[in-house]
Amino acid sequence: MSLDKRSTAMLTHIVHSELYIPVEKLAEQFNVSRRTVYNDLDKINFWLKENKISEIQQIRAAGLYLEKRAKQEIMSKLLVFPVYYYELSPEERKAWLVTYFLASAKALFLKDLIAITRVSRNTVLEDLKCLREELGSYRLELTSRKKLGYQVVGKETDIRRALINYIAKIKPQHGWYSMIHDQAFEADKEKDSNYMIFDQTELKRIYRELSRCEQRLGIQFTDDVLNILVIRFYLFLKRIKQKQYVDIDPVEQSVIEQTGEFNAAKDFIIEAENKWDAEIPTTEAYYFAKHLLGSKVNYNPSLEDENEEIIGLREVVKEMIEDFQLVAVVSFTDRAGMETNLLLHLKPAYYRIKYGIDMGELAFDSVEDNFPEIYQLTKKVIHHFERFVGKKINQSEIAYIAIHFSGWLHKEGLSIQTRRKMLIVCTNGLGTSRLLQSQLEGLFSEVDITGIASLREYREMELAVDFIVSTVPLPDRGVPVCLVNPLLDNHDKENLLKQVNALFTDNNGYQPYSVDTLMDIVKRYAEVREVGQLQQELRKYLYHPSVTSEAKLKPALTELVNGDHILFAANVESWQQAVELAASPLLEKGYITEGYVESMVANIEKQGPYVVISPLIAMPHGRAEDGVNQLGISLLHLQEPVEMLGKKVRIFMVLAPENNEKHLKALAQLTNMFSHDKRAVLDAKNKEQICKIITTYSSR
Repeated sequence: MSLDKRSTAMLTHIVHSELYIPVEKLAEQFNVSRRTVYNDLDKINFWLKENKISEIQQIRAAGLYLEKRAKQEIMSKLLVFPVYYYELSPEERKAWLVTYFLASAKALFLKDLIAITRVSRNTVLEDLKCLREELGSYRLELTSRKKLGYQVVGKETDIRRALINYIAKIKPQHGWYSMIHDQAFEADKEKDSNYMIFDQTELKRIYRELSRCEQRLGIQFTDDVLNILVIRFYLFLKRIKQKQYVDIDPVEQSVIEQTGEFNAAKDFIIEAENKWDAEIPTTEAYYFAKHLLGSKVNYNPSLEDENEEIIGLREVVKEMIEDFQLVAVVSFTDRAGMETNLLLHLKPAYYRIKYGIDMGELAFDSVEDNFPEIYQLTKKVIHHFERFVGKKINQSEIAYIAIHFSGWLHKEGLSIQTRRKMLIVCTNGLGTSRLLQSQLEGLFSEVDITGIASLREYREMELAVDFIVSTVPLPDRGVPVCLVNPLLDNHDKENLLKQVNALFTDNNGYQPYSVDTLMDIVKRYAEVREVGQLQQELRKYLYHPSVTSEAKLKPALTELVNGDHILFAANVESWQQAVELAASPLLEKGYITEGYVESMVANIEKQGPYVVISPLIAMPHGRAEDGVNQLGISLLHLQEPVEMLGKKVRIFMVLAPENNEKHLKALAQLTNMFSHDKRAVLDAKNKEQICKIITTYSSR
């Protein structure tokens, strides 16, 4: 019996792994179901048995593994090298079909589509049926004619929009950067003939031209954006070669031609004209300029310009940060730095939204799932940006802004005790890089993070670190690399801890069990032939790190507000008296000091009634350093409203924040409660009724 390509690829993956491999990870790696993995494992074990080699073993809660001797025998029989296998998902199949429909110069028939997708005729027909419906949302039609084959028909602007979104679903094995630059490009084309549509020489030329654009504009695109711009511009030029041109609104033209990006785009088009000895309509320069304007950058000196848009965006940034501090009850110490970095993101976001450019980089639900409170708080301040743009901001753009806020929250106030040195390589831009850094700082308390590098910087810099954590595969430079997702969930954190633990065999603080003690016990009852190998295996198997759930560190509203923290009163003489009375339960329990109460009153007198978060509802608060000993919330319910500097208030919620994050979950629940059941709280007659409402919203 011989192994098929997928089974061979799966076996070589297991042979080359130093860790136990969960079945779920194999399914994800090869883009197949768990059932398919088990079927392939049966084939592999049958082949191993035929060749008198120990079979693959599975340890519950750990994964699959092969004995060292079995690995050596397999390598001697198969001369095992990494074998590439990947089964396209339905989304990827449709993405490749659209790419070929729109970029290929030759007619495409059903037999060609079967070759592109590598599935059966019936599956291709089902994909085409789904694709017709999807393309309809772009105002495009998928047609089929006997001699012309399959074609996508519609306005060129809509065709380009579809092309942008579908190309984002294609993920080369080694990433777009390697496709553009490395020799791996030819290997990838041999493994997957779909990549034959790309000409590496032309990709490199476009990359050089865009690098010149960076120099001319004095900017630096993020790595991911630069690579995807190369691919997009390559495909746009393919459309132009087919004499398919876009139309640009004259009003948009008058705005775009005032920018440096337009001049850079004109130079890019002129270079293409010279190469082809053909004339390209000027509208294409405007179109390419849109994409330059809407691309994420690491820095941009044009932010120092005082044109109308930058002035307006600066004001939006200030308003968003001011409101975020208010609704999140936090205070940024480096306010100027926060404003600069948020402005750096909002400028390209402004052009993306204004001109309908979809960067297709991040699914918002990953941010909403991992950072729900910050995502919801960001949604509450996004209206300033929406007013300036004149359009509704989509969820992905909100997610990016939430990452900036979250990254900055983590940035302030963290200090690291160092032992080993780690470098982070992240291609996803400043906000995501900073957030990843903050997660790694919390995960490795004894590691010094030496910095964050882009892929280009990594290739050129001197490495003086013990290991690297990267969001993309890296060329080997002799330093261990741990590959991670840009946003880490608890499962990712546990896997990363296991990888790092396997790198360092000495007792470095990551090992929760005493392997030496276990070795002593084993030696009493058995002869150990390879002591070092057994120690390594024990470390890999026994290490189950305890990953602290951030959610557990954020108490719910009902944990902070109980009957002892709720007061009822008919009326008070002044809002100052109301604040003091509302704070009294926290003061009596030692949660806050007298100084904290005084600071709340002083802040309101100085800044106005900013604590009135909704009609009749106020949330007085101060900073943790003003006198907070423990996180707490107390509530005062007044029968008659009291006037606070021109605004009437009946409910006073005093918040004593312990830090910038711990109260966010309770605050989100509190906001939700007042959004939906404000009248019920105002009409409550006793503590029990309010506690019941709080309990209801604490579980949401």
